[in-house]
Amino acid sequence: MTYTILIATIQDDQMLHNKTLGYAEFTSNNNRLVGGIHGTWDDHDYGGNDRGYELNNKEERRDAYLNFLDVPKDSQRYNRKGMYSSIKFGQDDNIVKVIFLDTRWHREKHCIPSVGSHPFIPMGALVACLTRWITAGLNLPSILPSWTSCTNDKKVLGDEQFRWLEEQVNESKASVHIVVSSVQVLTANPVVESWGHFPAERARLLKTLNNVKGLVILSGDVHHAEISSTKPKNDDEEQSVDIYANNGAFVEVTSSGLTHSCDEPFYGPLCKPILEAFPTNRLDGGNVKGPDLPSYYTSRNFGSIDIDWESRSFKISVHNTSGQIILSTGIKMDTTANMSVSDIDAIPNCIDGHLVPVFKDVVSFYIAGFLIFCVWYLFLQSDDDKFEGASTNRQPNKKTKEA
Repeated sequence: MTYTILIATIQDDQMLHNKTLGYAEFTSNNNRLVGGIHGTWDDHDYGGNDRGYELNNKEERRDAYLNFLDVPKDSQRYNRKGMYSSIKFGQDDNIVKVIFLDTRWHREKHCIPSVGSHPFIPMGALVACLTRWITAGLNLPSILPSWTSCTNDKKVLGDEQFRWLEEQVNESKASVHIVVSSVQVLTANPVVESWGHFPAERARLLKTLNNVKGLVILSGDVHHAEISSTKPKNDDEEQSVDIYANNGAFVEVTSSGLTHSCDEPFYGPLCKPILEAFPTNRLDGGNVKGPDLPSYYTSRNFGSIDIDWESRSFKISVHNTSGQIILSTGIKMDTTANMSVSDIDAIPNCIDGHLVPVFKDVVSFYIAGFLIFCVWYLFLQSDDDKFEGASTNRQPNKKTKEA
């Protein structure tokens, strides 16, 4: 494991100092990065695809990542169990608070543990997608006994990080709140890693953020861009990207990624059909090319936030590699989600048993086929045919016959 961390540190050093890679040149542009570089990690930064609390040497990994972000050595973050942090920009009434969550350090295993990082399973990431789909589609937590640890109350942030988050939002006087989760929060897509596979923990998160003003959730991980909402349908008949989507709802903007996209690998043709198959919680009207087009984008992308203090609003946009805006939505600073507890608990998640009818049909088909065969064999087949079949299966042993 020390070898792995050493390799990661060497790669970090290359990114920071080798200007041919692009990142070093980007970080040296002080005019663009007046506020510095801040962030949290996801699974591949953390140390393995789909990995969570079970990963070893978390402290060493944390220190390497903080060093990469150039966090001062005397920062209390080097003693924290996780990469979570917050930062504020601005002053007086014009304050922006960014809260970074750590969805890896304390996150428990999926119902069917992911094999995404297994060294001896070919295409483990695709197998992990399939097992997540099976878990959600068959609603395994409602079937399997609790001692299997396949339950809906598994942890993502852990109690310590949740207490910290509650303090961050309860004591905040900011007008804009940006909560960063490395994995998606609102999606109902069961194939990807998301908070939807941890329903109780997601409900706790949204209840914590329910009365936070000017809130937007940012996420990544999935190699596509998407805008999601707990109120995906606009009340107005004419959809517009200029609407304030957080009026009585949570809003999430996903931008992923700068270097990879889901339509590039050999399985790329499956990307759009999968997104089309699970549109629940996807915001209508977020595509700038037309209100009837879906609010997702499958090629490489990046995001931006434009704040207008005069109108007390801000806009979150997703751009393609040419800088053109592809997806966009607006947030009103003085508005909160303000959902009831029952409404939060009722938000659709990916563990919904959507494969159960199909499973029942398949099982019923094979049971019916077996019963038909039994009836045919026992009652409809002639006695001569049965005798002949039995005789055929009881041919004497050749050596015995010769003897």
